[in-house]
Order: sequence, then structure tokens, then C-alpha cells
Amino acid sequence: MAQNKKNGAFEPLRNFISQMDDLLTENTRSGLLQSMDDFFQNQKMFASFPVEWEETETHYIIQAPIAGVDKNYIEIDISGSKLTISYETVRKVNKGDQIYATEKQKKSRSFTFHYPIDEEQIEASHENGLLTVKVPKSKKKRISIR
Repeated sequence: MAQNKKNGAFEPLRNFISQMDDLLTENTRSGLLQSMDDFFQNQKMFASFPVEWEETETHYIIQAPIAGVDKNYIEIDISGSKLTISYETVRKVNKGDQIYATEKQKKSRSFTFHYPIDEEQIEASHENGLLTVKVPKSKKKRISIR
């Protein structure tokens, strides 16, 4: 179940465009120039995260180590045959009693299957920093010829 290379090849570009959109529409306290400086100093502009997957007789199982992120900040989106896992981390840097800076980083991984995904059948859990998503395989149906 490797990621579809055609669709996956554009994921870094989509992330870049999304971050540029955020940069240009975000109303920041420190001003546009500071936001631009922060944007271009971001070393992980095209952030992704590692996953492991396995195929069983009935399911595809995707596991991702997402430690320190509350499950309410993890999103699993389905569109046809594409499943996307994403989350955002926020880190506040304090100077004295005031917040000096806020660092946000959004990470995302997408997987394309050979068939539409039945969202009612997907199972997901997040325990001890490990996200597990079980995607059932489509059932084959034999058509009789008349």
C-alpha cells in the first residue's frame, strides 16, 4: 500500500502553498516582515512524519508515532480513495511573563488506495503516543454472467 507517487509527489507543493497562504492572511502582532522571516527560517517547511503500515488479510493498518499531541488535534480526512492524517503542534516561547513567540507546525501524510474508502468501517485509536488507523480492504464480488 505504498503512497500513490503521482498524487504524493505534489504533497510538498501543497504544504508550501498552504503555508504561503497562512503567511499572507495571518494577522500577526509582530508584523508582516517578522512573519516572513519566521516563515523562511522554518527548516521543516514541508513537514511530514514517519509511518509504518502492514497488510493483513482483511485490513491495512497504518501506525504513526505522534507523541505529545492530544487526539483532539489529530485529523483523519477521507475523500474517495484518499486518506489524509494531519496534526498541528503549537509551541509557545516565553520571555519572562510574556509570550515572546508562538511556533506552529502542521504535519500531514496522505495515502491513496485502489478503491473508495468506506469511512463508516475505519477504526482509529491514539494510545501512548501511537496513532493506529485500520482501513478495511474492499470485499471482492464475483458477478455471474447470464
